[in-house]
Amino acid sequence: MKRNVWALLLFFSVSWGIGYARSEKTGYPEESKITTALQKYVDQKELAGIITVVAQKDKIVSLNCVGCQNAETHKKMNPNTLFWIASQTKTFTGTAIMMLVEKGLVDLDEPITTYLPELKTLYVTESQDENKKTERKLTSAITLRHLLTHTSGMQFLGGIQQQTGHIDMISLPVSLYSTVLTPLQFNPGEKYLYSNQGINVAAAILERVTGVTYEQFLQEHILDPLGMKSTTFYPTEEQLKNFAPPHKKDANGQLVTSHISFLQYPLSDTKKRFPEAGGGLFSTPLDLVKFYQMILNGGVYNGKRILSEKSIREMGSRQTPQREGMSSYGFGWVVAPEYMGHSGACGTESRVYTKGGYILMYIAQEDGLKANKDAQSDFWKLGEELYIK
Repeated sequence: MKRNVWALLLFFSVSWGIGYARSEKTGYPEESKITTALQKYVDQKELAGIITVVAQKDKIVSLNCVGCQNAETHKKMNPNTLFWIASQTKTFTGTAIMMLVEKGLVDLDEPITTYLPELKTLYVTESQDENKKTERKLTSAITLRHLLTHTSGMQFLGGIQQQTGHIDMISLPVSLYSTVLTPLQFNPGEKYLYSNQGINVAAAILERVTGVTYEQFLQEHILDPLGMKSTTFYPTEEQLKNFAPPHKKDANGQLVTSHISFLQYPLSDTKKRFPEAGGGLFSTPLDLVKFYQMILNGGVYNGKRILSEKSIREMGSRQTPQREGMSSYGFGWVVAPEYMGHSGACGTESRVYTKGGYILMYIAQEDGLKANKDAQSDFWKLGEELYIK
C-alpha cells in the first residue's frame, strides 16, 4: 500500500512540475533543485557527501542527504550523521557568555583581569623580522568584548597548542598559562585577528565566575534544554559508527578518509582530550538545527526561554569597528546584513536569516580548511532564491 502511495506522489510531482520529492528515510520534503545542484559535486568526486537543511523556527522545511558519509564504506549520509562542527562551537560560547551578561555575572567591557588576575602580565609584539622579535608589556586592557570579536590581539592558538596544532590538548585553566606565554600580535581593539585562544579565555572566565566547567555549563544551560542529545565534545564509540570523517583525494584522485588534524585521537578519549571552546563540538543535522531554531525564535525553544531577544540582537549585530581590515563580527557570530551565523573547518556553515525567518545549513566533511566554495555557493544562492524573499 505504501509503495502505491509513493508511486502516486512521484507521478503527480513529475506531472505537475512541482519539483518536490519526499525521502522515505528522512520524512522531510526535499527540494529537488538543491539536490540536483549538489549531486554533481558527488558525481564528480569532489565531495563524498553533503547534507543541507532549511528550517523555520518551528519546523524543518527541507532536508537533503546527498552522497556518502564515508567514501570507503559507502555508508550513505543520513539526518543523524555525526559531524565535527568545528568553529560553529563559537556561537555556543558566545551564547553562553551572553547568559552570564544577563545574570550580571560578567561585564563585556570589564578588563578580563577582573576575572582572571593571572593575566595581569601580558606582552605584545612590537616588531619582528627573521632575526629578531621585540616585545613590550601590554598596558591597555583586554575585555570580553575584545575576546568575543577577535580584536584582543591574541594569536589563533596559544603557544603550547601551536607546537602540535591540536586544539584539544590542554584544559581551559592550563590554556591561561599558554596565553601568558604567547605574545599578543597588537594592542586590543586595533585590528581583527581570528583567535581560538581568545574564545578559550572567554570560556575560562565562564568557568571562573560560575564555578562549573565550560562543558557542564553548555550541557545544563543549552544542550539539555534544547534536547540536543547528540551534541558533544566527546563522541562515544556508538556515535562514531555514524561519523562522517574528513575526506581528501589520494594520488589517483580518489576520495579517501583522513583524520581531523586539529584533534587528538581517539575522539572518544575523555582523559587525553579537552573541550575546545573555539571549535570542539560534534553534532548531527537534526540536533544542530534546534540551536539555530532557538536563535531564530528570539531565544525561545518549545516554549522555554533560553536567552533574551536583546542578547540575540547584540550577538547578531556588528560589534567590530567599521574600518578597513575589520571583519563583520558579533559576539561569537559572523554577522551580515541578511543573517548571523558561522562556518567551521572541514566544510560546515549555518546561517540564521532573522528577517527572512529561515535557517540554512550546509554540512560536509573535507580535509583541512579548504572547503569546496563552489558547492557552498550553489547552496546559498539556491537557498536564498527559494526561501529568503
